[in-house]
Amino acid sequence: MSEKRSVKSLPRRTYLKLAGAAGGVTALAGCSGFGDSQESPSQEFEGASESGEREGLTSSIPDIRLDTARFASERSFDNDGYERMHLYRKSRAVETLLGDPRVNDLVGDWIGAFEVYEVLTNHLEVVSLQGPASFTVEEIGFPYPGEEISEDAEATFEITAEERQTVYGLIDRHTDEIVGLEITEPEDVSWEKTQNAEDIEHGHLILESDVVQEEFGDLSEYKWYPSWKGSGGGFTGLGAGDLRHGMGGTAALYVEDDGELKVISAFLDGSGDEPELINVTVVDNAVEYQPPDLASDVVPVENSVVDEVPGVPFEKRPYYTANEGWHRIEPPESSFEQSDWSIEWQDPTYEGITMTGSYNGKPVFEALNTPMTITGYYLPPREGRMTREYYFPDDDTVFTGDLAFWDVHGTDFGGPGLLSKIDFPADNGRPSGFQLKTHYHTGAEGLESVDFHSGFRFGPYNYDIAYDFYEDGVLRPVFRRAGPGFVKQFVNKVQANSESYAENGSYEERVVQHYTSTQAFDITPGTESGVAVELFDGDEWTEPDEEFYVGGDPGMKARFSNPDGPEAVDIPLDDDTELVVVRRHEDEIGPGEATAERLVDEETPSNLYHPAQYVDGESIQGERLIVWLLMVGATNQVPYPSGTTNFTTTGHIELTGYE
Repeated sequence: MSEKRSVKSLPRRTYLKLAGAAGGVTALAGCSGFGDSQESPSQEFEGASESGEREGLTSSIPDIRLDTARFASERSFDNDGYERMHLYRKSRAVETLLGDPRVNDLVGDWIGAFEVYEVLTNHLEVVSLQGPASFTVEEIGFPYPGEEISEDAEATFEITAEERQTVYGLIDRHTDEIVGLEITEPEDVSWEKTQNAEDIEHGHLILESDVVQEEFGDLSEYKWYPSWKGSGGGFTGLGAGDLRHGMGGTAALYVEDDGELKVISAFLDGSGDEPELINVTVVDNAVEYQPPDLASDVVPVENSVVDEVPGVPFEKRPYYTANEGWHRIEPPESSFEQSDWSIEWQDPTYEGITMTGSYNGKPVFEALNTPMTITGYYLPPREGRMTREYYFPDDDTVFTGDLAFWDVHGTDFGGPGLLSKIDFPADNGRPSGFQLKTHYHTGAEGLESVDFHSGFRFGPYNYDIAYDFYEDGVLRPVFRRAGPGFVKQFVNKVQANSESYAENGSYEERVVQHYTSTQAFDITPGTESGVAVELFDGDEWTEPDEEFYVGGDPGMKARFSNPDGPEAVDIPLDDDTELVVVRRHEDEIGPGEATAERLVDEETPSNLYHPAQYVDGESIQGERLIVWLLMVGATNQVPYPSGTTNFTTTGHIELTGYE
């Protein structure tokens, strides 16, 4: 057993005061805009307040503009505008909302926060902030270190988020003005955490560690509770402990310390008969630039507009902060036809919703879902490697970074699953269509995710996985990741090691976070028999004979066609995508009933660590195939911090010959 204490950063409030003296945290974080000519929100709000030119953050808009605004399609924007909107506009919208004095006073006193952002049409956007003023914990039956743990021991923690409120704001993204604002009444919301003897044993390892003893001493003197939101068993990889895939786990404890929320983050080795502690880290602030901290840096205008502008209509609110902070769930019929598509879908177990799709009465895919999202932390530079080699060098299942998750997407483990069908009327040259919008965050079992939506959100993410279908035969998978995860913990580690330069001045900066969203198709291009496969490398077409795994480049395309008809499914590939094409087998995990179902834990370690492991030389021409589209991204390559932005990526599938 080994323990390594990370270098801790300045307390958050102290840092904000120093940052304010240096020109504002938003400027330091690179959140002031795309160009150097734009002022930071703090500068803009402060100047407006002093001059008296803008007493509030509002403009009057025609009722028709608000009434006809709807959720925007990703395809409505050119030049990656949708992705940039979520990267930049979300943080800007949050800052604009915090410029209202009523909102600023409220949010600035929260102990944690959760924010959601959505793009609307009519150059509007909607943002919601929610959090509590404080929390209480009633602990029953937890034996502290030194006390005996019986075999049937059980501990209960009853946690209450006190005076939790939600702020809904409509923002004009052209003028950065609040055009709709609503603040809900405060309410206390409670949830329960229970622990068995094994959980308590893990807790003792953490509480007895040197790091926790040095930071807190006797934790019984503090207000705290355990959160086991992180994946465990077959869904966690701990390269930090040199453990094979699926042999480790994570744990987190929330601690209130002098009005601040701190997190004790622990990595555990579960490969032996007895658990061992790999390391423990105290994270002073689990989210970079979360709203309560931003509120202290944004100088609000003089007057609030909360009584001057309309509220935010229910149908304009983000789907996962409605219904008193829970989810707005409006799923369509399990079978429907629209925009020349026929769709059947079913609730997920652990692989996201599973869909069957046809277009103009001809089959496109027998099954489509998202078996997993791979998220890794603290990796070396990728240096052009494919993700299988990057994550698992030398064909070994020990993760190359410190921590990996194979997050699953199901109703029991991370629901709610399918939230809604959003219609897209034909507009500005874009054909009509619809979106199936799904949402998961791993570990969100039922109402236990109330804590996550109240701002206690170290570890899991919001995975917004959507599928946009259009009348012209285009399908666009859209993957959005929001939430801090373990980013702050590893940002701290990067900063602690930032002096590690070579003699020539070079510095190999670690990749804080890297993810791969997997989309798996049981593909049927106009036929339910075998298919023909072609691959275009930008210059010429080839017909691969065997299963393959390729990385994308601009101009590449894979084609899956009906050998006896005109129908084809094309998948363009760019440098943020990879493709795995394998024979369909009942013992290999895939998207439908004809393949193995992803279970909670197939064994330990988990059998599936990367889809490319299924590539083993079998012939593919004329066979039934599973096609994995891997959408890849490195969040440390974007200019805005996790927790205040959404990292968004999309895929593209287009049909031909379906007349």
